[in-house]
Amino acid sequence: MAEKSQVKLSSFEKESIETAKKILEYKVGAEANIVAILYKSPDRFFHSNLSLEDFHNNIWKVYWQIAYGIIIVEKKNTLDEITVGLYLEKHPKLKAKYTEYGEYNTIISAMGYVNVNNFGGYVAELRKWKAVIVLCKKGFPVKDRLSEFSDMSAEEIYNEQEAFLNHVFGNIDSDVKSYDICDGIHDLIEKLDEGFAIGLPYYDMPMLTKETGGQSMGSITLLGGISNSGKSTIARSTTIPSIIEKNEKILIMINEDSLAKWQRELLVWICNNILKFDIQKYMVRDGKYSPDVKAKLHEAADWLEEKTKNHMITMIPFLQYQTAKSIKEIRKYAAMGVKYFILDTFKMDAGKVSANSWLEMQQSMVDIKDVVKAEALNVHILITFQLEKGSSIMRYYTQNNIGLAKNIIDVASTCIMIRDVLDDEYPDEKRALKVYRLEGKNGKTKVSVLLNRDKKYQVFFIVKNQEGAANAYQIVAEHDKSRNIIKEVGITNILPSL
Repeated sequence: MAEKSQVKLSSFEKESIETAKKILEYKVGAEANIVAILYKSPDRFFHSNLSLEDFHNNIWKVYWQIAYGIIIVEKKNTLDEITVGLYLEKHPKLKAKYTEYGEYNTIISAMGYVNVNNFGGYVAELRKWKAVIVLCKKGFPVKDRLSEFSDMSAEEIYNEQEAFLNHVFGNIDSDVKSYDICDGIHDLIEKLDEGFAIGLPYYDMPMLTKETGGQSMGSITLLGGISNSGKSTIARSTTIPSIIEKNEKILIMINEDSLAKWQRELLVWICNNILKFDIQKYMVRDGKYSPDVKAKLHEAADWLEEKTKNHMITMIPFLQYQTAKSIKEIRKYAAMGVKYFILDTFKMDAGKVSANSWLEMQQSMVDIKDVVKAEALNVHILITFQLEKGSSIMRYYTQNNIGLAKNIIDVASTCIMIRDVLDDEYPDEKRALKVYRLEGKNGKTKVSVLLNRDKKYQVFFIVKNQEGAANAYQIVAEHDKSRNIIKEVGITNILPSL
């Protein structure tokens, strides 16, 4: 029987393999340090976009894969020896390698000398050597430079070989990428045709949805009003039903209302809007239910449980609000596939007392934007906030109603402000609002809408809108705050001089 022919490697290929082995000797330290830090501080998973392909040493690939499976796939919070052991019972192949590589003692040894604050530096080191491996495979003369490269940053290596390394180092800095303006433009047209740019619609608010484009990925929507104007109720009533209808997932971060309050409000909404059972908030709050009321509340709870299986709606009540905490949760849940978020309510970080608090709030909003924007996590967040107290006597709302912190609006894609319709804005009063709907074949025929004195209405000011008109008109909605029923009735034009 003839022997199998062996593939002969060229001198260049042999040298490349030997050089790659030496590079991996430099790279293994960064891999070990990164994995050790991830076991020491699992939250770091949500501060990088590392993948299994970033690792070359099989020991650290195995330990990284175990950690990834526990934290990201199974959504656990810790990486102790017991948790790892339980996970490996379900993964015998990984367990065999884990045993071969020294089990948890290997991690304990590695964690003993790493500083979690150096995580970013180790990631940069790992990516640098990963790029040098690519250089080696591409035939760049790196064999005799490895010792020097160990003392250089990726940027310094890039600058040294700028003419040759543009292609290889194009993605080293994951925060900076360049594109030709026409890259993928035809594919974009097809995606737009399929509704790619349409955001989550505001439930039962077609005019607001059409003008703003809904809650779009990569953007911030601000919802402002004075205290007790119904900001949280509007956020719930216009977002949660759409989440359920579209079978999406949402994380809601709250720092004023409690979980029980949100549950009560949703029960009221479901009774009135889904079950068509007339019930007011005070009836749910005060207890001592009649049999039919109690039965309907349980029916509403059953409906919510059925519609929101598999953690569709997750609530996180903050004991003390800090923007860093909210960003941490956004990163964590975005990694789990959540695309929609609510922050109720945005305010100054707890414990901070500063003469420049408005500047710090502005920076906090910038920090949130840097996390949710399309180039980062590409998710949407709806943020409620409170207008300055003087707004209670104002008729026309602008960015100035935010007060000194008005620049928080700069990074938002949409800013909506709400107020109640005032007593003298009802029909036959001095400042009666002229409300109308646009109907007809071309949607240009004005049909008058008469407000009912016995009902309560609110005015929605679209103060900023990157997807349409801003303050060209205002939307008027009937809002029964006692029953959590809200629906648009028409539009109006309020002049700044009024």
